[in-house]
Amino acid sequence: MKASTVPAVGRLKKTLALAVLAGLMLTGCGGKQAATQPTATATATAVSQTTETVVVPAVVNLTLDKAKDQLEKLGFKVETVDSAKGKAIIVKSNWQVVTQDPANGAQAEKGSTVHLGVKNLDDVAAEKAASEKAAADKAAAEQAAAAKAAANKAAADKAIADKAAADKAAADQAAAAKAAADQAARDAAARAAAEQAAAAQKAAQGPAQAPAPAGGVTPGAFCSPAGAVGLSAKGATYTCKPSATDSRSRWRQ
Repeated sequence: MKASTVPAVGRLKKTLALAVLAGLMLTGCGGKQAATQPTATATATAVSQTTETVVVPAVVNLTLDKAKDQLEKLGFKVETVDSAKGKAIIVKSNWQVVTQDPANGAQAEKGSTVHLGVKNLDDVAAEKAASEKAAADKAAAEQAAAAKAAANKAAADKAIADKAAADKAAADQAAAAKAAADQAARDAAARAAAEQAAAAQKAAQGPAQAPAPAGGVTPGAFCSPAGAVGLSAKGATYTCKPSATDSRSRWRQ
């Protein structure tokens, strides 16, 4: 009876040993899995953090203090440089952003650097005043040129109008002179025709013979009608007619 119990005890010990070994192996595997899980999570978090991007805002024309504050709130680093004169930047509110890199709207990694070019506000104001003066000078020059062009055109138009008026006046005067000359020619022709008709009529009628006045004619005395013939007291013959120097009819030889 006693001898038969030994193999049973040995088998029990062996079973217990196998159970303990299996438990240790399971514990080791679970501990390794638990140990590796935080490492994988940390790696994924690190990858997520390094690849996070942010949209770069527009900061051009802002003062440097406001631009820097806005960019740093989004997680960016900021580097600035005086792009005009290379001066040291001390009071950020006295500077204005004129360029940015990356540009407005670009995607950039959080923690990356945004480079800003700035100008001193005094330089910006001076440039603005110079630009406004140049624009005003250009506008004044263009206005003066336009006024001069308008004056030249007005003078040219007046010269053309004056010439047209002078030409018309000359033409009217020439037409009036021609009309006067034509009228004078017609009047002269009419007088000549009238004189010719009178002469023809007179020639056709012949000289009128009038009886001599009683007692004879007085040489040089006025008489009528022209062409009458008479005798003086001495018996000389006289004709009633004008002379070359006297158009009145007198008794003449």
